[in-house]
Amino acid sequence: MLLPIDKVSSALQLMDEYKVAHLPLVVEDMFQGLIKEEDLLECEKDAVLAEIQTHPLSVDPNIHFYEVVAQMAQDKIDVLPVVIQGKYMGCIDRGSILNFLAQEAGWGLEGSTIILEIPAANYSLSKISMIVEENGTKITSFNMSHLETGDLVVTIKVNTTNIATILASFERFDYRVLTFYNSPEVEDEIRNKFDAFMRYLES
Repeated sequence: MLLPIDKVSSALQLMDEYKVAHLPLVVEDMFQGLIKEEDLLECEKDAVLAEIQTHPLSVDPNIHFYEVVAQMAQDKIDVLPVVIQGKYMGCIDRGSILNFLAQEAGWGLEGSTIILEIPAANYSLSKISMIVEENGTKITSFNMSHLETGDLVVTIKVNTTNIATILASFERFDYRVLTFYNSPEVEDEIRNKFDAFMRYLES
């Protein structure tokens, strides 16, 4: 948090210390705006922050987490002030978002990650869930993005590292498995097949 009487040099030092490019300017608990590092770099080091342009970027504490992430991405900021009727309540930074995703959104839970490529017309979340659950497994996290081709890239986290039967089921239902992570069982199987193939070529 910065005060209007702070100097540009102090603000830059604080940003460097916390590894951020944005900090809130506050006067008696009232939010004045967000200070950006790029603006500070264009000013004299001895200038005070009261003379620096601020940006009215903030969020209400009742907003959904997804909207917080969307706003930070859209505004290209790494700190988002939380404000109620002009009163500064604190900040959300990228570290807190990562902690939330790891603990609350399932990203940090034990298990494997599977990435699928699916034509948009064939996409069905219920079918994907059915395939996973028929193999005695649960989806703990899910994400979807669009390719320029119109196909979808679906990333799922499941609560097991033994995913060989899940991968086989996806292939049986004509889902294209792009890649997977954290599955020693399958990785060892692929490595053994590759080593056997190389021994065949050398014989």
